[in-house]
Amino acid sequence: MTSGSGSATAVTVVVPTYRRPGSLARALAGLAAQTTAYEVVVVDNDAAPHEPIRLPAGMSGRVVCEPTPGAAAARNRGLSETRTPLMAMLDDDVVPDRGWLASLAGPVLAGEADLTGGRVVLDPDVPRPRWLAPALEGYLTALDLGPVPRPLDPREFLLTASLLTRTDLLRRTGGFALDLGPRPGRQLVADDVQVVRDLRAAGARAHWVPAAVVVHELPASRLRPSWLLRRAWLQGRSDWRVDRAELAARRLGGARVALHWLARELRLRGQEGPDARTAFHAACDLARTAGALAEAASWRRAA
Repeated sequence: MTSGSGSATAVTVVVPTYRRPGSLARALAGLAAQTTAYEVVVVDNDAAPHEPIRLPAGMSGRVVCEPTPGAAAARNRGLSETRTPLMAMLDDDVVPDRGWLASLAGPVLAGEADLTGGRVVLDPDVPRPRWLAPALEGYLTALDLGPVPRPLDPREFLLTASLLTRTDLLRRTGGFALDLGPRPGRQLVADDVQVVRDLRAAGARAHWVPAAVVVHELPASRLRPSWLLRRAWLQGRSDWRVDRAELAARRLGGARVALHWLARELRLRGQEGPDARTAFHAACDLARTAGALAEAASWRRAA
C-alpha cells in the first residue's frame, strides 16, 4: 500500500542503489507489499550511462540521481529529497517483510521513540560453510538484538538496511559522514554506527523493533574466507575512523585500545575450543585489529 491508498503519508523510504537491478527489483516488490502509507525515493548512485530505473506501477515516489559515489552521499541525497516527518532506510539488496514499515514507524508515530531499527536476517536458503561461526554473520550484514522490543542499550547500534528516524533530527545532526560507508573502490563501513551515535547524542530515543524484518541477500562470493578476512580488516579501519576524535589524541593513535580488544576476543576464542570455526573467527579478530592499527598509522603519517 503506497500513499495512493488515501492514507496520510508520514514516511519516505530512501533506497540507495548501485548496479543491482535484479536486487533492487526484489526490494521494491517487497516495499510494494507494505501495509502502511509511504512514498519512496530511489537514489541511483551510478553516474555511468545505464538503463533508467523505473518504479513499479502504482508506487508513489521518484528516482533521483546522485553522482557523488558512496552510500553515505546517496543517503544524504535521499534526506534532502524527503518531505515527510519520518525517513526510513532500506538497502537495495534486502527484501522487507510485509509488516516491516508499519512495525518500524509505530513506536515513532506513537511518540515512544525517535529512532527505530529492526532485524536483518541473512537469506536462510543459502547454506553456510562449516567454518563460518554464527558470530561472524555480522560481517555479512546480519543483526538480531533479541525477540523483545525495547530501548536500545548505550553500546548497541542499528543497521541502515532497516532503519527509521525523524527527518528533522537527521537533518540536525548533518546526516551521514562521507568518509564512512561503502563506495566503489573503498568498502569501509560503520556509517550505521556513526549516524546512530549522532542521533542519540542529539537526544533521539532509540528502540529495537524485532518485528521489523528484512531478508538480506547472501551471495556465494561473500562466503569465502578471503572475502570475510578482508571484510574484517575493513571493519577495523572503520572502527578506528568512527572513533578517531578520541583515538587520534591517544598515544600511538589508540593502538592499545585495539590490542586490548584483540586480547579479550582471543581469550573468548580460547574458551570456545579448538575447531575450524574458532580458528577462522580468531583469524578475523586478527584481521580486524590489523585494520584498526593500519588506519591509526595512516592518520599519524598524514598528521
